[in-house]
Amino acid sequence: MPSKGPNKGKLSILIDFLKKHPEGVWVRELARKTSLDKSMVSRYLNDFLKEEVEFFFIGSAKMIKLRKKEK
Repeated sequence: MPSKGPNKGKLSILIDFLKKHPEGVWVRELARKTSLDKSMVSRYLNDFLKEEVEFFFIGSAKMIKLRKKEK
């Protein structure tokens, strides 16, 4: 059985939220504010959005933001 691809609506919700927060957010905050499951958010970020996002740390907090597009 072929694996299911990402839900385009959920991808859009995540990308739109990250666009509104260019400073970055915690994965937990991203999940809470979008009403999506935290493990699903993590999977989408790692599996389907890995080329569009970057992870960074502020202290021990793991943050995520959209990568800046090169012109």
